Amino acid sequence: MHRPERDSPRLQPAELLQRLGERMARADGARTALLAIELSPSDRLLAIGHGRAERAVLAEVGRRVEAVLRATDRYAFASREEIWVLLADLPSESLAELAGRTLLERLRKPIPAPRSQDPHASIRLQPSVGIAWTAAKGEIDALSVLAVATEAAAARHGPGGHGIQLRRVRATRDNVPMQRQVEHDLARALEGNELEVHFQPQIDLRSGQCRSAEALIRWRHPDGRTVNPEAIVAICEKRDLILQLTRFTLNTTLRQVSGWDTLGLGISVAVNLSAATLSDPSLPLMVSQSLDTWDLPADRLTLELTESALIRNQQVARETMRQLKRLGCRLSIDDFGTGYSPYTYLRQFSFDELKIDQSFVRRVNSEAADLRIVQSLVDLAHAFGMHAVAEGVEDEPTERALRSLGCDLAQGWFVSAALPADDFATWCLTRGSRAAGRQRETVDR
Repeated sequence: MHRPERDSPRLQPAELLQRLGERMARADGARTALLAIELSPSDRLLAIGHGRAERAVLAEVGRRVEAVLRATDRYAFASREEIWVLLADLPSESLAELAGRTLLERLRKPIPAPRSQDPHASIRLQPSVGIAWTAAKGEIDALSVLAVATEAAAARHGPGGHGIQLRRVRATRDNVPMQRQVEHDLARALEGNELEVHFQPQIDLRSGQCRSAEALIRWRHPDGRTVNPEAIVAICEKRDLILQLTRFTLNTTLRQVSGWDTLGLGISVAVNLSAATLSDPSLPLMVSQSLDTWDLPADRLTLELTESALIRNQQVARETMRQLKRLGCRLSIDDFGTGYSPYTYLRQFSFDELKIDQSFVRRVNSEAADLRIVQSLVDLAHAFGMHAVAEGVEDEPTERALRSLGCDLAQGWFVSAALPADDFATWCLTRGSRAAGRQRETVDR
């Protein structure tokens, strides 16, 4: 039977959220379901240098998703391990759950491992699906629906917990603020310097000392709800507030660093740059002015970039990065290994630091493929004269494994969660005192 042509069902995450927002703004009570699918691969056979293999696996995942969707449905890869699926105009929530179960069944089937010498080698997924279902009439924003779906997926994640969960999203003006109101409140909070910057320690794996931290934006909505940092960035980009957010983050961060110097901490900090910020030619001047204001040398500031930020406008990004390096700032490439052409950027740009994505780090002790990947990334970083930083360190065995692999720095829940500025200073001073005590004990022996 001939199947009618249709637009590609795959969208970018921002496009899918825009479509969801348009549906949420309708007043006709259209029934809508958003599925958040965590893929959770149990096998990591896509080692460094196998970009084509990774693309082949993700393409197969996409084909399996598309085979389940109707002509009006859409999906997006939110990351290489998470998919969002938008199901519109469903007669009942039971059909949304049926779609989720069908997707689970399809995605659980083994995927032949590309480029493998073993014909029986395969990639196995352990997916979990969270479904946000609503028939509300124009009173719910897209970010609220997404939060419900991702929380439901996370609730089904873990040992024995892979499966499906459906949650109904009800429109109550008391606890589900409209997106326009959230945007308005964020703009007002940014104008009034009401946002916060927390700091996640990064420890030197050789000495155990903390000499650097990553600055992370935080905001609690007036209704008490903590807003996802990625949502903050998305809203700021949408409302042309991203440079204002970057300026606030830079100045707040550098002010704290200057204050910590009086305590003898000597901390360096890393600040994330969005794609829109990196594409703005005024960024180097902003950075220079912030460093001058707080009288700090540029090499105390690391600017973290992702591959997606570099892709958006390579010509402008290249010139901006050249100017930042000329100032003396350090540059870091974040989420390394999750994109399609990372080696290209290592050759083109002078990075000082390579951050190993937590998706590789989490199973470094349980998956031989992850161990090889992390070792390859550490060696690659050192070959290019960079420090290797591991994200998502959640237990002591992982920290020990990273140390044995020669990784330079580590951050994650096992080290510490992101802390408010005062708590971070206390944490550093306490850890420094303990490290000094251990060193004295070693000398005495």
